[in-house]
This record gives sequence, C-alpha cells and structure tokens, in this order.
Amino acid sequence: MPEFDVTSRTDVVKVILNSAPDRPGIGAQIFGALWSYDINVELVSSAPAPKGRADVTLVVGKDHLNPAILKLQKMKEELDAKDLTVDQDIAIVTVSHPKLSRTPGIAAKVFSLLSQADVNVEAISSSTTSIACVIREKEGQKAVEALQKGLGE
Repeated sequence: MPEFDVTSRTDVVKVILNSAPDRPGIGAQIFGALWSYDINVELVSSAPAPKGRADVTLVVGKDHLNPAILKLQKMKEELDAKDLTVDQDIAIVTVSHPKLSRTPGIAAKVFSLLSQADVNVEAISSSTTSIACVIREKEGQKAVEALQKGLGE
C-alpha cells in the first residue's frame, strides 16, 4: 500500500445553509458571494432535503467566520432558505496521496478505520488526491492516530 499523508485541522468552522433551493446556479451564487469577501471555502458538501431543497455544508477558516456568517445570512434571506447553522467544534481529517484515485478500496479502508475508532463522519469531500472528513474536534487526534496506524504510516 502506498504511503499516505494524514493531517488534521481544527482552525475551521462548519456552516450549513439549511433547505436552500436545489436548482442550477445556487452554488455559483453562494461561492460568488463568499469570494467577494475573499473567503475560501475549504470543503463543500450538499445533501438533498425535502421539496426540491438541499442542505449545503461549507467549511471555512475560523478567521473568516464573521464575514461568512454575514454574507450567508443575507444569502439565506435571498434564497428563502430555512436557517443557517454554525458549528465551531469540528476538525477536518484528510488522507492524501498523489495516486489516491488509483488505490482500490482506499475509501472503504478510511471509513472502516474511522468507524473502528468510533469516529463519526459528518461530511465528506474527495478528489483524485484526497479524502477529507469533517469530524468532531475532540476526535481529531484519535482519528489521525487510527488512520496512520491502519494505513501503515
């Protein structure tokens, strides 16, 4: 198995725009609004909600929390979304490798290791080189240790 890089960050916050309209262009509106304030979105995940709506989860740096909330609160009203939820007690644990997408079973292994360590994954983002998981901040070290041990670091 290739060597994987396992990292954890706690300088992040999760913001969920609950029950936003699920239609083309919503992502562009949200990202455009945040970009106008130089806010980098580090992770995004979307889940369907009832009646043609979606819950959009964004992770941003804690140093951008206040402007992100101001901008997303305005977006909530413009989009007639249900509410805005903020969670500051999170971490992002990331497993990365340049050839991650060509490593069969790696996602199953990562989620199995986190499950065995009793770490709940709240949101997931993946690319060809990484799998990033939003977890509780207090479980960050435990998650990193389980992944490093299980992935042979």
